[in-house]
Amino acid sequence: MVAVSNEKNADGDFKGFKVPNIDMNALVDSYKKNLEILGLINKMSIEVFNGIAKLQTTFVKQMVSDMGGIVEKSTKPTEALSEFSRVMRDSAVKAIGNGKQITDLITTASNDITSAATKRIKESIEETKAAVNSKK
Repeated sequence: MVAVSNEKNADGDFKGFKVPNIDMNALVDSYKKNLEILGLINKMSIEVFNGIAKLQTTFVKQMVSDMGGIVEKSTKPTEALSEFSRVMRDSAVKAIGNGKQITDLITTASNDITSAATKRIKESIEETKAAVNSKK
């Protein structure tokens, strides 16, 4: 049976809310830790997204700059076409390298996020077991 008291606690804990065999304060603390890890995962995801956007922006700016240079350097259409081919080949090579950097960034972040979430899930299970069994 659940007993509720009208006592208000300045600490914001659950001393007025009593559930047999359950430490409500421990459950709330565990829930707060769960929210903290979700915030951390969200922050990590945003950082990865920003990193990808930065890499892509840098790549596109460089490619546009290289393409603009073709017109300035070339005096004949055949030179322009030859230079255009070279820049496109170089851009393709850079794009592959850029893709690898992005893949590495995503893989590392995914591993870090998975590790942090897995660790927190295990801790949360143990904390919940302890909170439920603490008042037996």
